[in-house]
Amino acid sequence: MRTKSLLLFLVFSIICSSFMKGYDGDKKENVSISKINYKINNLPERDTLRVFQNDPSVFKKTEDIITRPCSNPEPTIRYELINPQDNAYYLIYNDKKQLVLEGVYTPQYTYEGILYKKGDFYNSKTYSYTKNGNLDTVHYMEDGRNLKTEYFDTKIQLMKIRYLDKKSGELSRIELYKNGQLKETRTYVSFNKYTTVKAK
Repeated sequence: MRTKSLLLFLVFSIICSSFMKGYDGDKKENVSISKINYKINNLPERDTLRVFQNDPSVFKKTEDIITRPCSNPEPTIRYELINPQDNAYYLIYNDKKQLVLEGVYTPQYTYEGILYKKGDFYNSKTYSYTKNGNLDTVHYMEDGRNLKTEYFDTKIQLMKIRYLDKKSGELSRIELYKNGQLKETRTYVSFNKYTTVKAK
């Protein structure tokens, strides 16, 4: 009798565990939420959303054609967030599971007294990759303005940083690196004139 009870208990445990493994409930595979200590404007914690562009419940995908003078039309794909979560920190991945954008989604933003009512990633980092999947550039936005772009070589070492003036959008300086170490800094005084300072 004791053996039969033990056997029945084991069979029941196996059945229950297999049901629990197969149950997903309302969980989405491509979306996860956690808490991190991300600080911006002295706000201590934000919800962090890890999302994928190929998830149709999170992104609306549209295909367009870009036409430029003196060049062939090029197809481009745009992804629009569906029901973005205000003031959440997003980590957005492409279909190759590469991080393409991270930053806070802000429903509206004030910069130098001007209120921008369109929701966007006003403070963010955008990542681009080479054809073989290596990190190519990291572009920084601050207050909705282009701030700087970091360029990496085939060994994924820092090669160059281009800094832009936030107000004018013009190139302000370039830092050149060799083997990941600063080699020289070029500070621009006009469109094509700059002073050079060699690193020690």
